[in-house]
Amino acid sequence: MPTPEQVRAAVDAYVDAYNRDDRQAFLSAFSDDGVVVDPVGTPPHEGIDARGGFWDSVHALADRLELVPEDVIVCADEAVMVFEILATSGGATTVLDAVDVFRVDDDGRITSMRAYWDLTRARPA
Repeated sequence: MPTPEQVRAAVDAYVDAYNRDDRQAFLSAFSDDGVVVDPVGTPPHEGIDARGGFWDSVHALADRLELVPEDVIVCADEAVMVFEILATSGGATTVLDAVDVFRVDDDGRITSMRAYWDLTRARPA
């Protein structure tokens, strides 16, 4: 079982990777067989290649993506992060409220991340 500090550090690494636009750091935050479901209800992205493809497709949608955490709650080997996504394209920024749920392994790497957001709730910054 990872420590609460390891779980929080994994979430922080995920956020930092997005905010620095660092694809390799994003991939490294996950275990080799880690899974991304973003948003929930879409097919999972399992393994390094699939997560890399997910990163590429998401980052093709905006010039810049920034995650702004409002709260992170750690419980056992999981964490929930309540945050805003700031997506900037062509000088205009859109804000989207979101919640991510993470599970972290004993090595402090993310084994699963499930994202909850609703595009109909997007608004201008």
